[in-house]
Amino acid sequence: MFTFISLMAVGALIGYPLRHKSILNQVPSLIHIVVCTLLFLLGFSIGLNKLIVNNLTYFCEQAAVIAFLSIAGSIVASLLVYHFWFKKGANDEK
Repeated sequence: MFTFISLMAVGALIGYPLRHKSILNQVPSLIHIVVCTLLFLLGFSIGLNKLIVNNLTYFCEQAAVIAFLSIAGSIVASLLVYHFWFKKGANDEK
């Protein structure tokens, strides 16, 4: 973890003085290409892993349960926030 934080700090120290250079205007498109390439390679390596592919239904079931519970928890939390802080009604002060 120290390595990643150090690399980010070095990148920030190098990038700060170069932030007004015109050649760096192309960096966002380069970042997009690199991220898409990394995602492709990640998917490719997962597809080559027989352990993951053989247990794909198990992982998908877990992901579906986690997604459903996350959405349900967010809905309940938003309803509670709406009810206690934003609902207009008989409890309003006059």
